[in-house]
Amino acid sequence: MKGLSRHALKRLGTTTILNTLPDGAYITDVDRNILFWNNAAERITGWTRSEVIGHSCNDNILVHMDKDGHELCGKEYCPLHRCIVTGKPSHDPLIVYAKHRAGNRIPVEVSVSPIQDDDGIVIGGIELFRDLTENMKDLERAHLIQKATLTMEPCPDPRVTLDVRYTPSEMVGGDFYHYAMLSPDLLGVMLADVMGHGVASALYSMQLRSLWEDWRGEAGNPAEFLTHINHQLRILTGDAGYFATALCLNLNLGSGTVEFVRAGHTAPLHIHPGRPSMAVGESQPALGMFPDVRYTLERLTLSAGESLLLYTDGAIEITNADNEELEESGLITLLSEPESLQNGVPQLAVVEEKLLTYSSSIRLPDDLTLLSITRR
Repeated sequence: MKGLSRHALKRLGTTTILNTLPDGAYITDVDRNILFWNNAAERITGWTRSEVIGHSCNDNILVHMDKDGHELCGKEYCPLHRCIVTGKPSHDPLIVYAKHRAGNRIPVEVSVSPIQDDDGIVIGGIELFRDLTENMKDLERAHLIQKATLTMEPCPDPRVTLDVRYTPSEMVGGDFYHYAMLSPDLLGVMLADVMGHGVASALYSMQLRSLWEDWRGEAGNPAEFLTHINHQLRILTGDAGYFATALCLNLNLGSGTVEFVRAGHTAPLHIHPGRPSMAVGESQPALGMFPDVRYTLERLTLSAGESLLLYTDGAIEITNADNEELEESGLITLLSEPESLQNGVPQLAVVEEKLLTYSSSIRLPDDLTLLSITRR
């Protein structure tokens, strides 16, 4: 029997070839109207091609959601939309939840790519997706455990407003945050970014949660607190060295005095309504890098109506289509745009969307945490 020749392959055509794939595949125009829907897409989602072709992919069909329940379709976060507007394919699969025809959600691993004409103009996009239902159970449990660990009650003191937005790059991530009232007037906050991302980093971030509880009695002094945390992490990591960056601060809600330490972490931004934001603080060694670090305190005053924005490096280590990194200065510029602040308070969902818009990627490449503190 002769093998498949190039001429025979050409006669088969794109439709026949795509229908042999075990993964779902669909093709849209630039407005995401569905033009093609393969056999596996029917099998995985329950939607027949006669029901979907000619409709928009977010027209109550797949309506992708992310792991945290946020709808992606029709918005900047839609993977297919991102590949069409950036002209770039996804480099790593993305995990999202698609809507089955029966109404239930199914976890799928998605890859997307723009379709270009002979002149290099993007004329549509293609998405491939694979059903992960059988493989996702343990990872979903890990996601729920980490989410429960990081989910916190609103700060009860009316003198301060805290807001957090946490978006791990994968199902679980390596960013960690925590805050607590250490005394009637003293608010303690910690934000850390463990090396890497994914399951291994998530496990280490849970170690930070345990260390917070173990050394909570020292949290009244951020320098002493991080000195103890560094010592314990150095024991844990040994000669592996660098473990995590961290920012630890205390805010006196009566006086507005802030005492803080930057252990290799990104500089917090001091937001003054009507004036440019300013990066504050000098960087000291990251946690786990050296065994005998003694951290020192820095101080500033947060006046009524002012805010501090804490963030992990996923907010600034992103590049645009010209390969220009946003950096700290770019984030400050972004915060100066009117919609980024409301009555002086950072609008974190808006900021995150602006970061993705700046990026030339399908998604933000690293875990992202934004944490704002506004003194009333």
